[in-house]
Amino acid sequence: MTTLTVHEMLKQEVDLLPETLAEEVFDFVLFVKEQRAEDMFLWQQVREAQAYRQQNPQDVITATADEWDEATRRLE
Repeated sequence: MTTLTVHEMLKQEVDLLPETLAEEVFDFVLFVKEQRAEDMFLWQQVREAQAYRQQNPQDVITATADEWDEATRRLE
């Protein structure tokens, strides 16, 4: 007995789908790939920001919520 990989099982299932349903599955696959790419990009941005803050602590400013609201009130 052979064990199928996930790719092989997926291919078998997709081959059995009617065209309209296959289109929906394809759209879903593209959606999942885009979400994964976006997540990876955002986490890379987080890592870069953390590294910058560690290397440049003088550039890090902390503020209370009230201080932030006061400082950004004019931007609205």
